[in-house]
Amino acid sequence: MALYFNEFYNGWKGEELMLKYKWCVCDMDGTLLNSKKAISEENEKALKKLQKEGTEIIIASGRIDHLLKSYIEQLGLTGPVICCNGGLIKDIKTGKVLYSKVLDRNLGKEMLQYCFENNLEFLIYTADYIYANEDNAKGIRYVNLNKSLPDSLKIPVKFVDENIIESVEKDSMDILKILLICGDTDEVKVVNDKFSAYDNLTIVKSAELLLDVMASNISKGNGLKILSEKLNVNLSEVISFGDNYNDMDMLKCTGMPIAMENAVEDAKKAAKYVTKTNNESGVAYAINNFILADQKI
Repeated sequence: MALYFNEFYNGWKGEELMLKYKWCVCDMDGTLLNSKKAISEENEKALKKLQKEGTEIIIASGRIDHLLKSYIEQLGLTGPVICCNGGLIKDIKTGKVLYSKVLDRNLGKEMLQYCFENNLEFLIYTADYIYANEDNAKGIRYVNLNKSLPDSLKIPVKFVDENIIESVEKDSMDILKILLICGDTDEVKVVNDKFSAYDNLTIVKSAELLLDVMASNISKGNGLKILSEKLNVNLSEVISFGDNYNDMDMLKCTGMPIAMENAVEDAKKAAKYVTKTNNESGVAYAINNFILADQKI
């Protein structure tokens, strides 16, 4: 069972806290971002302080990198970024793809057909564009957001109709992830039950009404393992922050896994410690009062 920091400080401090951590890996939505989808000043300062101590900050998100550019710029990150729950890993500075695995095209077509037949909103994440079905609220929000963004941070979103199904094959579309936006929890269960039966895909809940669909064996944990092997980093020397089901593999494989107080119970069980909520700058609270404090002992 994960330990809350206030409970922890009344008890024993383990040797693991004396480690010099090489990476701090942060989920975004529900973790580093508050409910306004912003990185708080407290979180930004804490992460930059940790960077100065020699710990590299890495984003690990269900989002595609197109949706992370403003946050990457805010934090001044130049190293790797884990996108699409581990389906895409890129070097921020060079743009080089370090790893990617795409969804089977026939499976992608079948899933999109299901979406159109059942009026299910979706986003398709590819290396170049985000495709949204017409009248998609998230797609419309991105278009409106683009009006206030410089060209370098604009989100490449396109609205599509049912012709996209044939375009998947005809245009050799490489789909990194399909985000399914359900109308209610009953629909989440129906859709999850249907596609969980497929062996050649990964489906995971990333928010109350959101399901992420990727290629088989894709997870943030597997992505982190791939990256750590490439860069020769021991995962025992990695801090991770998360809040939802798509963070659980990452929390389970790192040396210092920390869940948010607003996390789902399964994520808290996968973590060793629990910090404050995302709306209370819980990442900063853990870094300032726990990680950096103990590294100075």
